[in-house]
Amino acid sequence: MASSLIQKMYEDFKARGEYSLPQELLPPEKGYCLNAWVRELFNHYQAEGIVARALDDLPAIKLSSQQGLNLALQDIHKFIISDLNLIPLEGKRKIIEQAVRHETCAEAWHHIIPLLLEQLQGMNRETIQEEVTWRFSPVGEVLWVLTWFFMEREEVVPPRPTSLVCSRFPYYTWIMEKEGEPPVVQSLWAPDNPLCRWEWLAADLFYQWLQTGEKS
Repeated sequence: MASSLIQKMYEDFKARGEYSLPQELLPPEKGYCLNAWVRELFNHYQAEGIVARALDDLPAIKLSSQQGLNLALQDIHKFIISDLNLIPLEGKRKIIEQAVRHETCAEAWHHIIPLLLEQLQGMNRETIQEEVTWRFSPVGEVLWVLTWFFMEREEVVPPRPTSLVCSRFPYYTWIMEKEGEPPVVQSLWAPDNPLCRWEWLAADLFYQWLQTGEKS
């Protein structure tokens, strides 16, 4: 099997101390290039396995040059393999794979819903309500991750002077930038497309659970 791009980057880095990237994978000045890189990540898993030493040894592969937007490919990899999120590795892997496999966000979400419902099996209604409404629950964290993919696919561009800020993946905030002042004011703006909003995904997931009839 041919080496993945990530493996080639690793080999070049170990041999020469540097590597080059194709134009389409260079970090943009505004926004980020997540979907294409995650496809490369899954190509790497297929070729080298999910225990990816290359990603541990390579410098952080930045997905954006936008100020305040701290996002690296290693963040996605760590999210998938981390045991801190209680959703099993294989479950997270399948969810992320669906996020990048389909042509539209709506189609991706349609295929992701059953995978998330699988994580809610055996829970009663009160526990599920807590799981989907608490932003830092295992399922809540996955929904945060999905909005990143969906916002990029939908080419979400916030109005000036609003910008996206992230210091710890997958959590982010929208902030207002004021000339001559630090951008510390949180913006109330949200993307028009509901699939790009955490709250809508959480509400729709709970609605989908209700439709299963498992209202214990």
